[in-house]
Amino acid sequence: MTRAYRTVRFPCTATLAALLAAWLPLPAGAAAKPAAPAWVATWGQAMTSQYESVIGSDGKPAPDAWGQPVERAPTVAHLTLRQSVDVSAGGERVRIRLSNYYGREPLTVSVARIALGAGHAGDRSAIAPGSDRPLRFDGGKASITIAPGSEAVSDPVELQVPALSNVVVSLYFDGPAQLADAHPLERAHTTYAVDGDATQQPSLAQQPVARAWLRTRGDHIHLLAGVEVAAPAGTRGIVAFGDSITDGALASAPGKTWPAVLAGLAQRNGDAAAVVNAGISADELTTDQIGAPGAGSAGLKRFLRDVIDRSGVTDVVVLFGANDINRGIDAAGYPDGASAGDLIAGMRMLADVAHQHHLHIYAGTVTPFAGFPGWYSPQREAVRLQLNQWIRSSGAFDGVVDFADAVAGTYTPPPLVAKQSPLPVGMATVCAGDAGLHPNDRGYAVMGTLAYDVLFHAKLQPPQGCH
Repeated sequence: MTRAYRTVRFPCTATLAALLAAWLPLPAGAAAKPAAPAWVATWGQAMTSQYESVIGSDGKPAPDAWGQPVERAPTVAHLTLRQSVDVSAGGERVRIRLSNYYGREPLTVSVARIALGAGHAGDRSAIAPGSDRPLRFDGGKASITIAPGSEAVSDPVELQVPALSNVVVSLYFDGPAQLADAHPLERAHTTYAVDGDATQQPSLAQQPVARAWLRTRGDHIHLLAGVEVAAPAGTRGIVAFGDSITDGALASAPGKTWPAVLAGLAQRNGDAAAVVNAGISADELTTDQIGAPGAGSAGLKRFLRDVIDRSGVTDVVVLFGANDINRGIDAAGYPDGASAGDLIAGMRMLADVAHQHHLHIYAGTVTPFAGFPGWYSPQREAVRLQLNQWIRSSGAFDGVVDFADAVAGTYTPPPLVAKQSPLPVGMATVCAGDAGLHPNDRGYAVMGTLAYDVLFHAKLQPPQGCH
């Protein structure tokens, strides 16, 4: 075997002196200067497109002059949009990130403000007295125009944001504004819209809903892609990246998703960590869903934007595969289910990109769906098992979160599944929010606890298991 040698170059005298100084102990009584706080995303969601085809009187998409379908996004004007979100980590300074990524024309936000939520039950629009702050952009400007395909980050403001608290962001649009970007799934009344500039009002709950808003999609997060805080140095920034199970479909409240459970456990156990939920319901890892913009871009496409580009990110937990297995593009190019090889190649690509950006990446095994009618087939189950086996044994990741094993248990099999021997593994009925595809609060608690244990080398137990 040929041995490879490397030339070693010794530093110059000045460089050597600097290196030695860095290693010398501090003089007696001197204290090391504490590291400055670092920006980290404490809340965030992945944006999807709100453009939809205009339907003509014949029930078909209306064509433009070139025969292409006419598409439009909701447009508002002279309207205040107030949105309420729950952060994970706290900090002494805060800023927001606005997205016009899917926009096809410039978007102008005339006024923006941020405040702490008052914590009133049933009124997430109420702001805590004395916490309201104006937001500025580009070094002090009151308004911002965001170019199509772009994002904007506000200037930071001084505001003590407690961990696991509620933050309220108010945006006013003076002129016409297309709300091209949104996150479809919310688990609470998060969005309030009223006519005029009501950004400084203490509550919008009793004001009439803006007429223009009645034609929009209602309770979704619009344009607001992230809230960032200046957190203590060393705070871990964790992004949960996946589909509806990460998004939290069928969870009863924002704090009941598995990423929210992970965030809560980290804060309550004294771990410096922020968690962003970048799940999109119906999303696939390998393929866009043509004609379904609300399902988001394929995970491989949005990984850089929704994970790598987040402020302060250090870790990512990936849970993808069920939607690809059910309806992804097969080897013949038809939407009949992705192969295990395609999914393995996609997961390996995510691992490579994460490691190139010095992130730790953890892979979640694909949860069982045998109990969900219409999803199971022996071929699809074989793909799931092959993918999960590769995740567990490949060594491509910094850790494995075995969600599949954690939520498996006794269930009632549908007719096709019942014919199989042995009976395929299914999601436990006690942990399922439906027939066996999406977890309920109990299942999400199990998943969030397991994720915490893997990422923080702990041995916590969920309140109730699934087995």
